[in-house]
Amino acid sequence: MKKFLHLFLIAGVLILWISNLNAQSQFVNPGFEEWEEIGFGPNILEPVNWSSLKSTDNEDLNGRAPVVWDRSEEAHGGNYSLHLFTVSVFGLLVPGTITNGRIHATPNPAEGYTYTDPDHEQWHTSITSKPDSLVGWYKANPVPGDYAKVRAVVHRGYIAVSEYQDTTDFIGSGTLYLSGEPVDEWTRFSMPIHYYLDEDPEFILITIASSKGTDAVVGSELWLDDLELIYNNGSGIAEENADNLNIFSANNRLNILVTDHENDEYILRIYDLNGKVQMQNTGVLNQRSSYHYNLPEGIYVVSISYGNKLLTKKINL
Repeated sequence: MKKFLHLFLIAGVLILWISNLNAQSQFVNPGFEEWEEIGFGPNILEPVNWSSLKSTDNEDLNGRAPVVWDRSEEAHGGNYSLHLFTVSVFGLLVPGTITNGRIHATPNPAEGYTYTDPDHEQWHTSITSKPDSLVGWYKANPVPGDYAKVRAVVHRGYIAVSEYQDTTDFIGSGTLYLSGEPVDEWTRFSMPIHYYLDEDPEFILITIASSKGTDAVVGSELWLDDLELIYNNGSGIAEENADNLNIFSANNRLNILVTDHENDEYILRIYDLNGKVQMQNTGVLNQRSSYHYNLPEGIYVVSISYGNKLLTKKINL
């Protein structure tokens, strides 16, 4: 009996150990259900574990910074979602911006950046393995010529991320430009994260804005809910030159922009993880192309070939 009990305890410890190994890191408060006061009165709330222009590292500017977000009851899941909007203050365009790190604010918005502070739990999100993609749900009301932007950076230690920083400085990164047209229904997006360095990550930094950058347009709006990191490590899929391939999937449509200086035609192929072609089409470099797909949810490989070049990137559909 004692021998059986001993073996049972060992098995229990092994199961717990394996479960902990398989557990994958996620954001805290990914559905924006929890909100808190941040020192500017009961009417100014911020989502817990996310920071805004009112909680930057510049206390002199925080009190004067505009409120460019609010808690919305138009939720995809739960009771609330995050609502971001772009405003103009004294002639300066201020996109609604939020991050799971912290914002460095200056009087000139073009000189601002977001950053991970490893020494303060409130200003970072720890991860122990490499996520393949970031998925979530959104609605949008962009002003013509504008669109919302999501950016993720996987890295080690302290890091500061400006709008135009070279992504190859990071372990991995992903950038997603959401629809430039109004999106009235909750729509799922999937943003692949591609990797440049063979290092184990420590943190992931997310920056979300209601407009495309410092050339924002007043009045653009974004609603965001139910963010999730997708892990499919060990799939063995290599990505090639993925930084030139921008992919956005939503509502059974795949939107692709290949950034190259030429306007040549390319061939698009989508493979499953067994290497079988599931879809094939054509497009033109430097022109946004949209393709309808009818595929089961899962991880796929998008391949773009033109001239003597080949771009490949994983995506979660």
